[in-house]
Amino acid sequence: MITLSIVGVQMMESGDQPVLMLGQAWTARFLLVWVDAQVAAALFSAADPDSQDDASLRTYELFARALAATGEHELTGRITGWADGVFSAELVVDGESVPGRLSDIAVLSHTMGFPLECPDELMAQLAVEAFEDENDVVEEFKSFLDGVEADDFGRDDP
Repeated sequence: MITLSIVGVQMMESGDQPVLMLGQAWTARFLLVWVDAQVAAALFSAADPDSQDDASLRTYELFARALAATGEHELTGRITGWADGVFSAELVVDGESVPGRLSDIAVLSHTMGFPLECPDELMAQLAVEAFEDENDVVEEFKSFLDGVEADDFGRDDP
């Protein structure tokens, strides 16, 4: 299993949908996960924990606090597969698997500090590689994150 972490979120030039970029440490290999605007906003909010007050907790923040309130847990996020362009994933809590969206589990992993794992075979099949002679992808994402706010993504709530 390969451990991944959130590198950033990017708006692709070809469309308006945000892409979550998960990276393997010390490599230029990344998994790209298309996400909706709410997930992108949650990622930006998670990057700035002082931006939210208790009255406006997002679902992942509420879940993280509720889980923490029940005591210490062994947590792991796992990517379990990929079919029809969609990743499958699970949150493993004390050895028990709970299926969920990869983007949600990635936000929780980032927020709570537990590992997010991907099978070697899946990474070999689906990872993209950034080459050094191209733009420095990590620096580009950091620059993007520095200049964007969660409000830039709007909400589609009814």
